[in-house]
Amino acid sequence: MKKNFTILLVTLIMVIGILGITNPGFKQPYQLFDNVEGKLTHNYYIFSVYQQHNGYSLSNNKKYRVYKRYIGIALNFFEVSPIEVEQENAN
Repeated sequence: MKKNFTILLVTLIMVIGILGITNPGFKQPYQLFDNVEGKLTHNYYIFSVYQQHNGYSLSNNKKYRVYKRYIGIALNFFEVSPIEVEQENAN
């Protein structure tokens, strides 16, 4: 039992270390998404969250700007739920 726990603990520490080292936000605070610059919004040790900086789209009711968001894990980016920001000059 103790041997299995030690193996599991060492494996977990190694995986967390590898994900921390390969975290995209660790070295690249700005990344390009489809020729649109992104900004780092959250940088955790094993993953980072980026938001599209400009090049937004409008929501269906034209009151909100919709920005794409991405999560960076192990030098790869995956799209997550977008964020809606209310427009200043909404009619």
